[in-house]
Amino acid sequence: MEPSSAKAKPQGRLLVSTSLDAKDELEEKLERCVGIVQSLTNGLSERESNDALTANVCKGQQQHEDVCLGLFCLVLTDPSQAQRSYRDLTLLSRDGMNGVLVKINQILMEKFLKLQDVSRTQLVWLVRELVKSGVMGADGVLMTLMKQIAGGDMSSKNLWLAENVLDVLLDQKEWLVKSAMLVAMAVYTYLRLMVDHGTTALLVLRQKEVDFCISMLRERFMDCAVIGRDLVRLLQNVARIPEMELLWKDLLHNPAALSPQFTGLLQLLTARTSRKFLACRLTPDMETKLLFMTSRVRFGQQKRYQEWFQRQYLSTAESQSLRCDLIRYICGVVHPSNEVLSSDILPRWAIIGWLLTTCTSNVAASNAKLALFYDWLFFSPEKDSIMNIEPAILVMHHSMKPHPAITATLLDFMCRTQVRQGVFNSLTFIMEKRVLA
Repeated sequence: MEPSSAKAKPQGRLLVSTSLDAKDELEEKLERCVGIVQSLTNGLSERESNDALTANVCKGQQQHEDVCLGLFCLVLTDPSQAQRSYRDLTLLSRDGMNGVLVKINQILMEKFLKLQDVSRTQLVWLVRELVKSGVMGADGVLMTLMKQIAGGDMSSKNLWLAENVLDVLLDQKEWLVKSAMLVAMAVYTYLRLMVDHGTTALLVLRQKEVDFCISMLRERFMDCAVIGRDLVRLLQNVARIPEMELLWKDLLHNPAALSPQFTGLLQLLTARTSRKFLACRLTPDMETKLLFMTSRVRFGQQKRYQEWFQRQYLSTAESQSLRCDLIRYICGVVHPSNEVLSSDILPRWAIIGWLLTTCTSNVAASNAKLALFYDWLFFSPEKDSIMNIEPAILVMHHSMKPHPAITATLLDFMCRTQVRQGVFNSLTFIMEKRVLA
C-alpha cells in the first residue's frame, strides 16, 4: 500500500473512504483474514502453502471462514494473485462457496459504490469465474450485479459494467438458459438499457444488447413472458430498431412463431408484472433512498431529499429515461401500510408529481405518463392491486388547484389511450374503495 501522508487517513485496499468515514467493519474483517492467510503462507512454496491452508481449514468452522474470506479478499485486491487465490478457494471451500457468495451479495448491496476501481474490476472477474465453475447460487449473485447497472447513466463506469455483465451472459449461454428467472431478468434489464444506448458511440454495445435480447425472446419466449405487461412497454420503446420491429410484428400477427403456448399480446398485457422486475431496474442505493422518502420523511419536508436525489440521479439529459423506472417502482413496489397512509409521511403521489413536473423532455414526459397509467389500461380487480392505480388518481386530484396543467395533461393522456374498459374498471374500483370522496 502507498505510504499515507501524516494527516490523511490510510486507505483500505477494498473501499474508497474519506477522513470523515468510520473504519468499515467488513473491510476490517476481510483485511484481518488476509493477514491470517499471509501469516500461514509467508515464505512457503505453492505446495507447502496449500498444505498449510488445508491443515488450518480442518481445525474448525472459524478457521475455515477466515481462510476463505482472506482468499476472497486477495482476489478482490491483488489481481496478480487472483487466479491462484481463486483456485485455492475452490479447493479449500467446504460449503460450496456459500460464505463467499453471502459476502459478495453484501458488498453488491451495500458497498458497491465505494469499491476501489481495482476491486470493482476484480469483483466482476470473480462473478465470471463463479459462473464458469457452475457454482450453485452464482445466478443470484449475477442478478444482484445486474441491479447495479443504472438506467439513464452514461458514465464510463456504468457502461463498462453493462458491457461486462452482458459478456458473461453471452459467453455462458448454456448455463444461463438453465435459470428461467435469470433469462427473464436479463432480458428485462437489457431491453431497458437499449433505450439509453442509441448514440453513434454506443452502437456496438447496443447491437450486442439487441442480438442478446432477440435470441432470448425467440428461443426462450415463455421464460420471458413471465415478465407480463411491462415486457410490452419495454418492447414498444425499442420497436423502431429493425430486428425488434420484426419481433414486434410476430408478437402482433403471428404469436405462435414465438411459442406454441403464446396466444397473443393480450396474454402479456393482462398479466401484472412482478415486483422483482420493477425493482431490478433501480440500484440498491436508489431503492434505499426512495423507501426512506416514502416511510420516514414528513410531507412538506421532502425538498432537500428530492434535491439530493435529483443531483445524484436525475441531473443529466440522459437520466430522463430513469423517471419511468422510478414511477413503475413507486406504483408497483412501494405499497405503504394503512398506518403510513393515514400519517403525515410523504405520500407516493407527491413524489410522482415531483418526477412529472421536473421532466424536461417531451418523450420522457409521455413515457412517464404511460408508466403511471400502465396498470390502469388492463386493470382487473381480481388480479390487480388498488395500490398500483391509486397514485395516478391522487396526483390528478391533488394537482387540480396548485398545478391544473398537470391534471389536464394526465386526463388528456388517459382519454387518448384506446383501452376504455381498463380505465373504466380502474375508476369504478377507485370509487368502490373510496380512494376519493
